[in-house]
Amino acid sequence: MNEPAKRILIAEDDANIRNLLSSYLSINGFETDAVGDGSAALRHLAEHRYDLVVLDIMLPGADGLEICRKIRQNRSLPVLLLTALGAEDDRIEGFQAGADDYMVKPFSPRELVARVGAILRRTGGAAQQDPASEGAGEETASATHPIQLDWDCKSATYQGAALDLTHSEFKIMTALMRRPGVVFSRNELLDVLYPHGESVVQKAVDVHIHNIRKKLGENGARLLQTVRSFGYRLAKHHDDAS
Repeated sequence: MNEPAKRILIAEDDANIRNLLSSYLSINGFETDAVGDGSAALRHLAEHRYDLVVLDIMLPGADGLEICRKIRQNRSLPVLLLTALGAEDDRIEGFQAGADDYMVKPFSPRELVARVGAILRRTGGAAQQDPASEGAGEETASATHPIQLDWDCKSATYQGAALDLTHSEFKIMTALMRRPGVVFSRNELLDVLYPHGESVVQKAVDVHIHNIRKKLGENGARLLQTVRSFGYRLAKHHDDAS
């Protein structure tokens, strides 16, 4: 039995770009709704279920960054940001808002379709190998570790309380939890996030780590440790973070 088509919300104020994206995504098997302002995007998000959102940053009504932050307050819906602003600081601001990926205008509609597919694959939108089975034989974080991941449900807890991670943050934590105490370079974590070689700024990893630490509270930096000039590692045992 075929899986139902993935449903995507496009929020873009330029009608030509909006119609072009809707056409390309529809041709490639996606269902789409398209709106031209932030207020309409928020209404659609409240009334319908989507598998991914394509958000222009410079939307009237409510801008894309504001909408992305609102999404991250209560759900892990994948977000692809579109913008005419290509500076590194602008891209980092997008990742800080919770975006899963970022494209700078002008862009190829074919590349956008490819990135949408890649995001859905890595966030569970397509069949994937069970993460719990990857890295078989390697030491994983123990059941007494304060951070626990449920790979089947794509959920996390910290000291027994729900830990609201984005898809990208969950991917990073999955890699670190499988090999506690092992240092991962930024490039290795980028490969975890973008296995198909999508172009992205290296600092995206730093932004995701910062956001995870913030969610972990005062012990965040002790649990997710920086190894200067090398990368990051997860504290192997609870005592290592105290």
